[in-house]
Amino acid sequence: MVDIKPTLYPIDPWDALKGTSVYYTYTGSKQSLENELVITDVSSNEIVYKYEFSSFEKVHHIPPSLLTNGKEYKAKIRAKMIDGTYSPYSNEVSFKTFATPVLDIDNIDGQGYVYNSDVTFIALYSQDDGEQVKNYKFSLYDENEDLIKSFPIRTPSSPEALTEVVENLEKGKGYFIECSIETVNGVTYTHRERFIPLYIVPSINGVISTRSDSDEGFIRITANLKQITGTQVRSSPKSSIDSSTSSIEQLKDNYKYIDNEWVIVPPDDPVVFRGLGMNRASDFIMKVWCRNLTDNKEFLEIRPVEGEGIPIKFYKYPNKIIAEKKIGDITSRYVSNLVSIPKDVDFMLYVKVIEHRVYLEIKIL
Repeated sequence: MVDIKPTLYPIDPWDALKGTSVYYTYTGSKQSLENELVITDVSSNEIVYKYEFSSFEKVHHIPPSLLTNGKEYKAKIRAKMIDGTYSPYSNEVSFKTFATPVLDIDNIDGQGYVYNSDVTFIALYSQDDGEQVKNYKFSLYDENEDLIKSFPIRTPSSPEALTEVVENLEKGKGYFIECSIETVNGVTYTHRERFIPLYIVPSINGVISTRSDSDEGFIRITANLKQITGTQVRSSPKSSIDSSTSSIEQLKDNYKYIDNEWVIVPPDDPVVFRGLGMNRASDFIMKVWCRNLTDNKEFLEIRPVEGEGIPIKFYKYPNKIIAEKKIGDITSRYVSNLVSIPKDVDFMLYVKVIEHRVYLEIKIL
């Protein structure tokens, strides 16, 4: 009578620090109560694990930390019968052990926010044994972890940075982004993180307001700046910034005002708003009420936090407003609608920034 030997199923790569389970089939006529698994180190040909496991199921559970990550092994198994006899060993199955990969979604900040409606997610990959990614796939889920979109399987262009562009995210809505990877040796790993798109969207409402302080001899010029984070900032022309408070108040002693409503901005000294969050914003919207601006001169500058963004400067011409941004030697200019702007006529300048583009519109009041 020919003895039936078990068949050991393929063993996927796994983290030796966490342990795993291997499975087999046995179709012999005798009932088996136990199985014996033998694991050999391929490089040294030494037996590193040999243990009898008691189970009616065709499984053998390998405890954690008995093998070493970054090595190749081969395994074989045999069944132990109720009468104490053994089946022949199965054919040998080779496998490798690897430390669990690490994936970190780099552009989700520490509070779980991203700051745009279209985001290039970057999953930073590392693995202690130098195992490289063969392919990866991103998936987007809603706040209930129901799948919204599964992106195509991609081959990494960089071994350590896996990227995917996700568009049309809704502001204030909860999402999960997931990155799944498969390595060249078949290691699979999935990482999921929750995030909320939070556009920092400031907008200046109404006219710049002024107050006279006769005791100190200066004009106080302020404007209300609203952001969706709920923080209100008071901002006005150039000067010192008190960083000890949550509001910014800047003073200038040579600005004049008319009827407590209109500010006269000298052609050589435009109004500057500093420290704004606009560089991280999409759909940044601002409106400014204007009159009697000097032609061919800068009259306004929007400047984000120092070192964190690109200022936008605004110039008035007889029939248009031009916004200008400079990055090194490159200058980008954006032109408003063309409209004749008579002297002493009020007009409203609307500014909208989407991604890196600036949109301008003049409306005569």
